[in-house]
Amino acid sequence: MSELRLLVEPAAAVSADRVDQLTGGLADDLRSVRGLRVAYAQSPATTHGKSQQAWELGMLAVGGLFSAATMRTIAVIAVAYADRIKARSVRLRRGDRELVVTGATKVDDALVAQLVALLADPPPAAEPGPPPLPPAEPGALPPAGTSGGAAAGG
Repeated sequence: MSELRLLVEPAAAVSADRVDQLTGGLADDLRSVRGLRVAYAQSPATTHGKSQQAWELGMLAVGGLFSAATMRTIAVIAVAYADRIKARSVRLRRGDRELVVTGATKVDDALVAQLVALLADPPPAAEPGPPPLPPAEPGALPPAGTSGGAAAGG
């Protein structure tokens, strides 16, 4: 199962309590989608308190089986929510990849395709190509089949 993180970014500076309220509202909206698990995202505590985990301010962890219809629904909810609360954005993250939506984002097939790519397992390579070659010894010739320079166009 995949997990997606959603981060609410208010347009103006607001208190931590208000960010928590805004995040709770988005969580409530997302819980209306059948098959999704929604919880506050956690991270290692940054203080010496008793709890080993702390809430990530403004971040939700959403898990489940993501069909195209579910992803479209998540996008619709995130865009509508960003518009409704006048947020700067709602960021959808998975690992080091993210997709940013705002109230002005158009929910269309291209956005759903971006969500599919975001949730792809394993992450799509930035530029497909051969695996990197091991470092050569100084003065050695490049391996057979390589030019040692820029790749030829095709």
